[in-house]
Amino acid sequence: MLKYCFHSLILTTLAFPLPSLFAQGLYEKISPACVEILVGGRLDGSGAIVCPSGLVLTACHVIRKQSKRYEALSPELGRKPLSLIATYRGSDLALLKLPASKKPYPALSLAREVPPEGKPVFLLGSPIFRHHLLLRGAIARRTETYSWYDGAFTNTIPISGIGAPGSSGGPWVNARGEIIGVQVASVTTSKGHQGVSSAVPVSSVRNFIAKKKNVQVACIQSAVEELWGQSTHLLKKIPPGTKGLLLRQVASGGVAAKAGLKNEDLLLSADGKTFERIEPFVAMLRKKKPGSVIELEICSSNGDNKRKVSLKTAVLE
Repeated sequence: MLKYCFHSLILTTLAFPLPSLFAQGLYEKISPACVEILVGGRLDGSGAIVCPSGLVLTACHVIRKQSKRYEALSPELGRKPLSLIATYRGSDLALLKLPASKKPYPALSLAREVPPEGKPVFLLGSPIFRHHLLLRGAIARRTETYSWYDGAFTNTIPISGIGAPGSSGGPWVNARGEIIGVQVASVTTSKGHQGVSSAVPVSSVRNFIAKKKNVQVACIQSAVEELWGQSTHLLKKIPPGTKGLLLRQVASGGVAAKAGLKNEDLLLSADGKTFERIEPFVAMLRKKKPGSVIELEICSSNGDNKRKVSLKTAVLE
């Protein structure tokens, strides 16, 4: 089973020439607007200033800690307190604010779009307490998927690379130094990192910054997985010809668990429609308002105990 680790990337050297701007000083251009995020005095992630007024963008999971004392640290700014403005857990984003300043803060701009597949992109972060490193990768696919980690699905694009703690929340930029995404996760198995990173795309970043308020989405407090990704042992139990998704990570005490759903139950349909891939199912769920009801058809992995369940969605915040 693949796992998503919400620690960030140390990228391997990739076999493509460096863009001219990189050679001419990409690091010097973007570094002043990049910060480290301290939570309770500990370096827990990375971030970027996205507005001259001092708005700082990072990953929501970076600040989801017991301590609510947030600070920014960088060679340019020193150490400054941060106040929380808004969170968007459905896209794993958080927006914070630096103290008011008479002098504008250095800030990164947003790209119009994610570059095409294969194009080099760069991440500035602090993996495993190595301060302010510029790392590089390549767009693996522009179309979005959903990554499950930290108890929720996040809409992401895949970027080639290998991950390490500390760079989560750091900006991925194009060759012009514009933000194309925010680092949030890495694909791992029991054997370690698998060379794929997950970043929240710039379209979600732009919408969140424009709103500057908390964004809530509906969820069922359970993950789903595609059937063809399961072990051969489990696939032998599933009746031939079965279509649907498999429930995993059913949260204890969550709405799915309270409705009687269990790990490895089969989700045969939702609101009368069969889903075999994760993306359309989560996209359908995201169109619902938290608290709305979804009608599910469920059975055990061996096909027994087929039943219909009315489930009131929870709020992901």
